[in-house]
Amino acid sequence: MRMLALWARTVQRDAHSYYQAASKAAWTDRALDYGEEWSPTEDDLARALEDVWVRGYRLVMSAYQMERWSRAHQQITGGAVESDERLEKLRNTIEHLDEASFTDLVAQKGPTDPKRKRKKWSIEELPGKELFLGFDAGYTEAAFGLVNLRDVTERARPYAQLDAPDKPSFDDYEPDSYDPESD
Repeated sequence: MRMLALWARTVQRDAHSYYQAASKAAWTDRALDYGEEWSPTEDDLARALEDVWVRGYRLVMSAYQMERWSRAHQQITGGAVESDERLEKLRNTIEHLDEASFTDLVAQKGPTDPKRKRKKWSIEELPGKELFLGFDAGYTEAAFGLVNLRDVTERARPYAQLDAPDKPSFDDYEPDSYDPESD
């Protein structure tokens, strides 16, 4: 249970972190369009987009770990095992992105390598059989346009406190332990 709770809390933090970075990138992009003296530069936008990418990567990896530990927990407790295949395909795609072919805006299935006997590519299971490498306004709500922040945090919520020690309830309060002189 501890590992599931750890990854669930990490998902919650990573989703928030991703949202902050994506919001900043969206703002930077809009502000750049104004072209005022206070506007950010193209370099500022590039750094903001790099931050979105890294935080999105972290979110995908932590969500994937949470899902794996959730399956283990469900097997132990006898609950229904849920699986997000799109998350798994995205994780595999990002993990093996160094084997992909790139254009300016997308990564696609890489060239076949006779040394590797890969039967299928996860990237081919993504929408359009590619991973968009750019940034779109909707990406503030979904990492890589595929991992909905609200959905992933909702999945994490019930697991985040699984390892919390029992908290004292109101019934455990003892009025005589209050010392008014100590205030």
